[in-house]
Amino acid sequence: MPDWESISKQAEWVARELVRLEVDLAESEKLVDHYLFKGCSEEAMARYLETLAHNPPPRSRRSQRHFRNLREIWNRWNTSLTGVDKARAWGWAVRLAKALRAGVRL
Repeated sequence: MPDWESISKQAEWVARELVRLEVDLAESEKLVDHYLFKGCSEEAMARYLETLAHNPPPRSRRSQRHFRNLREIWNRWNTSLTGVDKARAWGWAVRLAKALRAGVRL
């Protein structure tokens, strides 16, 4: 059974960090998709984030900064959530970040 209170609290922290560091929210959504695709593997996520932070897709000059900031947020995220609950929190954080950018207060 998911711990929605913890998921919500963690999502708020991540959302504020996504907004503060001006991360591309579309890339943030892809990040959680990758985490789920890799079976919620922390090791696979660490490799993925390192690769993108050092060699991002050539979409724009800002991409590398977005990926480095995503890596920073993921690594600083001190959560007891794991697996699907961690993915739920991240996914909810992206939605909250969109609301924050639109001027909604949490």
